Amino acid sequence: LRLLQETVRWGAAKNRLPRVIQLAPEVEILSTMTEDEVSALLAKIDDSLVVEETCFRMMDTFFTEYNLGHFYYPELRCLKTACLVFEKLIKIKLPVLADHFEHHELNVGLFALGWFQTLFLYLPSMPTATVSHMWDIWLVERSFKIFFRVATAILFLSQPILLNHELEGMMGYLNTFPDATLLSPDILIACALQIKVTNKLLMELEESVAAG
Repeated sequence: LRLLQETVRWGAAKNRLPRVIQLAPEVEILSTMTEDEVSALLAKIDDSLVVEETCFRMMDTFFTEYNLGHFYYPELRCLKTACLVFEKLIKIKLPVLADHFEHHELNVGLFALGWFQTLFLYLPSMPTATVSHMWDIWLVERSFKIFFRVATAILFLSQPILLNHELEGMMGYLNTFPDATLLSPDILIACALQIKVTNKLLMELEESVAAG
C-alpha cells in the first residue's frame, strides 16, 4: 500500500496515475493536483482494491513467467505427465518402495496428482512454513524440481510405514499423514535438499514418458 501511495504521488506530479487507481470508480481524476488533493486521493484508496490488483498480478506471473499454466492445460496432460515422471523418479530413488507400490497396484497419480496440482496446498496437514519454504525455492530457481524433491522426500521419510501397509492403508496414510511431524520444514525441506534431482534428469524422464 505504501508503494502504491508513493507511486500515486509521483504519478500526480507527472499528471499520470497507475491503472489500478484510474479504474477505481470512487476516484476522480483531476488534470492538475495539489498536495492536498493528492492526500485526499490517497485517503480514498481502498485496501481491498490494492489486494485484488496484487493478487491478480501475482497469479498472472505464476501462470505466465513461472509456467504454472501448463498444469491446467486441457485434460491436465502436463499434470498427468508430471505424475508419470514422478513414478519413474521413485523407481530410481526409492526402488524398494516402487516395487511395493507395484505389488499392491498403487497408482502414484492417486496421491501425487493433488500434490502437484496444488503445489502441496492439497495436504491439510502440511504446515504453512513448509509450503512457504518450498515456494520460495521454486520462485528463486524458477524450476519445478523442488516439488519433485519434496514429494520424493515425503515418500522416503514415510517409507518404513508404507512398507508395512497394503493399498488401502497406504492411501489412507498419504492422504492424511496422521503424524505430521515429518512435514515440518526442519525435517522435510532438509531431507528434500539432500535428494539430488536435476532439470536434466527430469527432462530425460519426461522424454522417456513421451516415448512410451
